[in-house]
Amino acid sequence: MRSMRPLLCVALLSFGPLSACALRPYYRQVLPPDMSAMKPAAAAGQGEAVLLRVVEPGTERPIPGSRVILTMNRGARVSLVSDQEGLVRMPVTPELLAENPLVEVVLPPGVQGYAFQPVKQEPEAAPAGESVPQPTQD
Repeated sequence: MRSMRPLLCVALLSFGPLSACALRPYYRQVLPPDMSAMKPAAAAGQGEAVLLRVVEPGTERPIPGSRVILTMNRGARVSLVSDQEGLVRMPVTPELLAENPLVEVVLPPGVQGYAFQPVKQEPEAAPAGESVPQPTQD
């Protein structure tokens, strides 16, 4: 009877990369529901981005210096780094919506886990001295 050890080693070595992929979210999973439901053609030419905060689960403390990587099949890559408040501005493009790549997060040393929190963006105010156009009724 042959030893099962080599077979077990192969099984364990192949399980590691597969489980890492299973734990990573997909691009559409980290977007707010209104954005994740968007058709790729609807994002064309809009130059939209979503503001997300990378936080520690449980404590909700921001994680500065987290690297968020989206790698597409054609080798294109989007690499973002969270700021001091854990904020990262993720682009919303037709290519990313169509491909829905895995989101890889590389955490700083000592950090064990992460979660994404969507951050509600306030509409940009008009610069001082400029008035916001008001709708007119004819």
